[in-house]
Amino acid sequence: MMKSLTLKSLTILSLLSSTLVANVTDDNVMKYEEQRIKSAIVRAKGTINSIDVVLKKDLQNDGWYGYVFNLDINIQGKKIVQKDTLFAKGNLIAPDLINTKTKRSFKDVMYPKLTKKYFSKEHLIAGNPNAKHTLVIFSDPLCPICIDEVPFTMKNIMKHPSNIALYYYHMPLDMHPTARTLSKASMIAKEQGIKDIDYKVYSKDFSNFYDAYREKDNQKALNFFNKTFNTKITMAQINSKKYNDKIDYDLKMAEDAFVNGTPTVFFDGEIDRRRMKYEAFLKQNNGEVK
Repeated sequence: MMKSLTLKSLTILSLLSSTLVANVTDDNVMKYEEQRIKSAIVRAKGTINSIDVVLKKDLQNDGWYGYVFNLDINIQGKKIVQKDTLFAKGNLIAPDLINTKTKRSFKDVMYPKLTKKYFSKEHLIAGNPNAKHTLVIFSDPLCPICIDEVPFTMKNIMKHPSNIALYYYHMPLDMHPTARTLSKASMIAKEQGIKDIDYKVYSKDFSNFYDAYREKDNQKALNFFNKTFNTKITMAQINSKKYNDKIDYDLKMAEDAFVNGTPTVFFDGEIDRRRMKYEAFLKQNNGEVK
C-alpha cells in the first residue's frame, strides 16, 4: 500500500516530463534537475531549499545510469520533501526509461542496496542469521496486501530456517490510525516471550475486528490485541519513549531505503518489486512454497 502524495506533489511530478540532449556528466545532470524543478515550481511561486543526489546507479543496460534526487522545496509557504528520478547516458537525459524485455520502468530498481545495518539481531524474526540469503520486509499490520502476503512469506521461511534469514521492519502507515499501536504492542509482546508474534498478528487479521481506515481508538485496538494474545499491555507502555523511538527507528530505516509503501521486500539487499525472488530460491532448493 503506497503512501499518499499531496495534490501539489502530484502536480509538480506531472510537470517534470521533458528530455535534454547534452554532454552528460554528473554536474550536468544536477544542473538540469535544478533547472527543470525551478521551471516546474515557478508558476506556483515556489522556492528550492535544496536538491541532493541520494543515489546514482549503474543500470547495467547499454551505458545508462539512474539518479535519484531528494527535493526540498516550498510551495506557497508549505514545505514539500519528495524524491525524483532521472536517467542519463552519453548525450541523453530522460525522465523515465522502459525495459523493453520486462515492459517495466527502470524506476522500479532505483533503490539502494541494503547495508549490514538492516540485518540486525533485533529485527531477525525467522531463519538462520548465518544463511547465505536474506529477506527484509517493511510492512503495516493493517495493510490489506500485507495481511494477504506477509504471513504466507513468514510461514514459508519458518518452515525452511536454514535457507534464508528473514528480517522484519514495522512500517505503520498514517492511513491506518491504530497501526502504530499494534506494531508497538507486537514489540512488547515479543519482549515478553510470545513466539512468532509478528506472524500471529498478521494471521489474526485485525482488520476483521474494526475498520482499519476509520477507527482511531487506540485503546480499542489494544484491547483486541490483549484479548487475542492474553497479554496485559497498557497504553502507558504503548506511549512510552522506548517504543516510540523503536517505531521511529524502523520508519527511518524505511526512509533511508526509499521505501514508500507496504509491503516492500528486499532479497539479498536488492529491491524485489514483485516479491517473488525468495519463492524461486526456495523451489530451487526443494523448499516448499504453498
